[in-house]
Amino acid sequence: MVTYNVIGEIGRGGFGVVEEVETKKGQKFAMKTLVYPNNASDTNKADLRACFEREVKYQGTIDHRHVVPIVAKNLKDDPPWFVMPLAEGSLQKELRDDRTLGGDPKTAIFDLLAGLEEVHRLGYKHRDLSPGNVLRFRDGDGVTYYAISDFGLMSPQAGVTTTLTDTNVAGGTLPYRAPECATSFRRATGLADIYSVGAILHDIFGTGGRIPHAELKANGPIGEVIAKCTKTNPRRRYKNVQELREVLYDVLHSDDLKFESDEDSHYGKLLKDNEKLSDDQWDELFAHIDRQLDSRKSTQSLISAIRTTHVEGLLNSAPDLFHALGMEYSDFASKYSFNFDFCDVIATISQIFYDNGEIDLQANTALAMLELGTSHNRWFVERKFIAMASPDISDELAQRIVTEIAVRDLDIKRSLRNLRNSITVEDDALHPKIDQLGEEA
Repeated sequence: MVTYNVIGEIGRGGFGVVEEVETKKGQKFAMKTLVYPNNASDTNKADLRACFEREVKYQGTIDHRHVVPIVAKNLKDDPPWFVMPLAEGSLQKELRDDRTLGGDPKTAIFDLLAGLEEVHRLGYKHRDLSPGNVLRFRDGDGVTYYAISDFGLMSPQAGVTTTLTDTNVAGGTLPYRAPECATSFRRATGLADIYSVGAILHDIFGTGGRIPHAELKANGPIGEVIAKCTKTNPRRRYKNVQELREVLYDVLHSDDLKFESDEDSHYGKLLKDNEKLSDDQWDELFAHIDRQLDSRKSTQSLISAIRTTHVEGLLNSAPDLFHALGMEYSDFASKYSFNFDFCDVIATISQIFYDNGEIDLQANTALAMLELGTSHNRWFVERKFIAMASPDISDELAQRIVTEIAVRDLDIKRSLRNLRNSITVEDDALHPKIDQLGEEA
């Protein structure tokens, strides 16, 4: 059994202490140990221990780059403890030093959203998101990334209303706590986490103090995002992380959408200014796309401006055009290089095409996720492919995917090998018809 020697204390809260520890081999980690309050009764201690154990079990089941993993634990010890990778720091400390994060907060923001989306995908709610729970790491290639930690409030039980975070505020960290967490914490949904993200955005872009549970404001387009995140009525917030990410991407990358011609600029602006297009506008847009393709001109900048609201609107108004746009979108996703944040936007939009498309569109979309995910080493996208090519899909769809692989002469062994080198893929995670193509991968 590995033994850990304590080097020094990193942080201490009401019911937990985090210490830097080292193994005999010189490997350094962070160890979190439950600390009981001096005046705690036996019942309170039992409740706090149960809360701590749930934190370990929930956090330990999530395998995602942007969620802090648990590398060791002993829940039978008194007090119990667990071990995590040692972070370079926290978003909280970074914001205290420079709330602009060097003028480019996008990595921290989109990494946070990626981790939160995985938490929600698995049916959990964090309910205590704050900058102190977002930790900064550096991978083997020297790339900085952020991951969510502190899952003590993920699933509260009766009698446990206190948190193990550094603030010791009932029902979450007060400046970041959604209003509903104060009045009905146990029934708070994932929309409470959306509020917390808005409060973190306010830390970065807002000014002045904050009144807990209030709608927060800031200047400019980012102010509109913060305000919608922090609506006191949860139903008026962004409905999920995907929707929030898209809007944030547009706001924070507003200079990234460069259009290649006057016509591109016209139609790009049309998409940016309108969440939904009329039938006539769609007809004009498709005519322009066809002209670009006929003249062998790229449609990349134009397709980059498409968002979920456009796709959903087209699905309802013109299913035949929905299919045509989906085929063009899968080609776009497979062909070009993107920054990591936009990969997740593409994957979210692609899911709509897969869920509502005919078999050929589903096959093309699934392979687009494989190519996009493995070429960009983006876990979120790669998991989309695994779901789209799982044993649960029909044999007909699996065969169509296999046929598309042959027609395109894709190096599927290489792609599946890259997939397995990137994320954990269970032996039976893919449909047998697809999995057998990757034998020896």
